Amino acid sequence: MNIDQAVTFFQEFLTAVYKQDVANLTEPDDQLEQRVARTESFMYSSPGTSMTSPFMRPRRLPAEELAEIAEKASTPVRRPLYLVVEYDVPGWGTCFAADVGGGEETNYIAYERQYWAMEVGREPKIVAQYGIDFYAERLAWENVMGAVIGRTGGPVAVRALEEPQVPRDRDDYQRIVASTLQDGA
Repeated sequence: MNIDQAVTFFQEFLTAVYKQDVANLTEPDDQLEQRVARTESFMYSSPGTSMTSPFMRPRRLPAEELAEIAEKASTPVRRPLYLVVEYDVPGWGTCFAADVGGGEETNYIAYERQYWAMEVGREPKIVAQYGIDFYAERLAWENVMGAVIGRTGGPVAVRALEEPQVPRDRDDYQRIVASTLQDGA
């Protein structure tokens, strides 16, 4: 997988996540379970880890109760993909990190998640999810599920897709983009 293929993979994954988020508010359990299965088809749980996509509501809700929940809930949005970075990770090989925004209108412009993918059996798979460490002074990520990636070294390649609007996130984005321009990547 090269960086352009990684961008396409993450875009397809984020579309599946969005469809699952919408289904969580609008579709019956069996259809939501199919959406969860589709999202999880992009994931790989390495030994000793777990990568899942949760069923985010009580099961067996009557249609009218589901409609009430949907009416009160924030409108799901497709999470923005800001940046995809290729790294050569010691012990892992080539890995790709995707910096992703939130999935609701209220947090659309801020970083929320970072997904890590690599080839597993010749297929791209998400092997880790990180979330923002809200207590850190600067932008910091903490492992939420899956593999712990560890130190990466500098970026090998970067695809800058959309600059975040939140200053802290934009500063980190610009730093990563500039680091590859200096290295000639």
